Amino acid sequence: MRPSLRALHVVPTLLGWSLAACAGKPAAPAPSPAVASAPASAVPTSPTTTQNVALRAGRKPRIDQQLITRDVIRSTQYTNMYDVVLALRSNWVRVRPAESIQGKSPTIQVYLDNQRLAGGADELRQLSPTNVESVRYFDPITASARWGMDHGAGALYVTTAKR
Repeated sequence: MRPSLRALHVVPTLLGWSLAACAGKPAAPAPSPAVASAPASAVPTSPTTTQNVALRAGRKPRIDQQLITRDVIRSTQYTNMYDVVLALRSNWVRVRPAESIQGKSPTIQVYLDNQRLAGGADELRQLSPTNVESVRYFDPITASARWGMDHGAGALYVTTAKR
């Protein structure tokens, strides 16, 4: 006869109580069911709530270093997205050394609303910052897993504002 999952969950608890009893120590109290089954609505899930909790605790809210948002883009005075990215996150568009014996250096791939741009980072020079909602950087491993091979320098995913 095969034990059920419920039986497997109870066995370690009973074993812990019996070991505590043999050692002459009082057994640890079991957690109350009210604590174990807290409703999902009691857990803060929104970023605003998390940031408020962090601010009250005296910590700075965590900033996503892989994302440039619309507010940050609009706070700059640049006329094209290449200059914005170069000014805010220059390591995203930095030219890297060759990875292979053939001497081919990887170039960053750019996606504009799920469309791959053929010119790479140079295509960002034709893109106006006023239309851009966000820019997210994907490292080479994540970009290759999402879009396939040929992402040795990673990828920039540009989302435009929907009007």
